[in-house]
Amino acid sequence: MSQGKILITGAARGLGLGMTRYFLQHDYQVLGLDIDKYALTELDEAQLPGLQLVHLDVADEQSVQTLSRLVERQFGHLTGIINNAAISLPYHEPIHHLSLAHWQRVLAVNLTGPMLICKHLSGLLRPGSAIINIGSTRAHQSEPDSEAYAAAKGGLIALTHALAISLGPGLRVNAISPGWIDVSHLQPERQGMAPGPDDHRQHPVGRVGEAEDVAALARFLLSSQAGFITGQEYIIDGGMSKRMIYPDGPAAD
Repeated sequence: MSQGKILITGAARGLGLGMTRYFLQHDYQVLGLDIDKYALTELDEAQLPGLQLVHLDVADEQSVQTLSRLVERQFGHLTGIINNAAISLPYHEPIHHLSLAHWQRVLAVNLTGPMLICKHLSGLLRPGSAIINIGSTRAHQSEPDSEAYAAAKGGLIALTHALAISLGPGLRVNAISPGWIDVSHLQPERQGMAPGPDDHRQHPVGRVGEAEDVAALARFLLSSQAGFITGQEYIIDGGMSKRMIYPDGPAAD
């Protein structure tokens, strides 16, 4: 028996693809959105039962409005939304050379996109359903030259608790902020970027994360078992954000 119909944005590549496969394996129907036509075609050719795909730019409001009408006509209601679509490469040129076009596009996809999906599709969620925004630990800590990505993900965390208050009590809204999630096997261009032994060892849990780690938490937050949870951010990073790191050894107390 189907566990319900959920919408996943950025569903054809990387973490989104991993979550899509996970939810299909757990008897959900998935409406997957992505802007990458090539990735959508590859996923469509896999002919996965319960999956329907739509080519969409989440930052284009007219397209999102059209999608809302399509969903209402074909399905009537959804039981969950996962806002995962993002320009995921966090780095850009140094701030003094950061192009306004890049800044605006990252914010458009990573922050405005989730807002538009919620604006036009949250009304199609059944009462008691939930929305999950995929944030990042980079909302809290940074490396150089990642201002656009960090700002967008930080904004998404704030948007999460704002939506939770606005859409409650009928709907719940939470965020999952992953750390290092290995998606090298899910994206051809990252095949040579698989983590090595040192990468795994530096994590307090002893390994880098996998898409299934995020998907399992998302599944819980979509379920009725999480009915008393809303407006929260869950960091899933193998403990890395709690580990103190000193380049030259531990400092004195």
